Amino acid sequence: MRLDLCRTLSPTPLVLADALEGGVVTYLLARGAREVLIAPGPRVAGLLKEGRRLLGESEGFPLEGAFARPSLLDLERAPIAGESFVLVAPSLNGSLLPEEKEVYLGSFRNALALLQALRGQALTLRPAGAPLPFLSALVVAGFLCKRLCPEAPPNLATALLKVFPDPQEALFQSPEGQALHRQGRTEELARASLIGVDPVVPRLDGVLPFPKAEYGLSQDRWVYRFVAWNG
Repeated sequence: MRLDLCRTLSPTPLVLADALEGGVVTYLLARGAREVLIAPGPRVAGLLKEGRRLLGESEGFPLEGAFARPSLLDLERAPIAGESFVLVAPSLNGSLLPEEKEVYLGSFRNALALLQALRGQALTLRPAGAPLPFLSALVVAGFLCKRLCPEAPPNLATALLKVFPDPQEALFQSPEGQALHRQGRTEELARASLIGVDPVVPRLDGVLPFPKAEYGLSQDRWVYRFVAWNG
């Protein structure tokens, strides 16, 4: 088991750990979504939204033209089965490298499915936000590390579990959790901290390049396509 805090190219299958946006991806695929494309920003997402439903927000409000916010509560009443989604998630998108081929998303919500599918394999765990990982993602990484490889030496992520043994408290105390709390969205933290309720593992199923010269962007961009996988 290897913990990557620097976003270096993984020599083994990669598990990207994320509690909030990663939990939304897991929820969508568990509800029967055909795919979730993780876009770096609204401009690239706009190039992909034909035939797909756009999820994104800015300062707590849905992006212009978005189907909904990437909110577990908002999506509870939404038609999801059979639909394709584009999720505007710059930090989650920026946590991956386009050269990485075998990538899985891990959160509290799909922890049991992930453990059943990947236990015993040589893996790299990377908290979302790396090289400046989110506190909430670090706690998810520690939770998964302790269960995927209980004999592994202590690391920063597993040490955080001693400070935050309760997943919901860990999310609430994180800066990203506090941002949701200030918006009156604390219930979303409770949903994101549920363990093992989504029986799927999002797996990378392709990388879509968007060269800056062709699309008039400031730099080359990539979009990551995830589909449901159960091992």
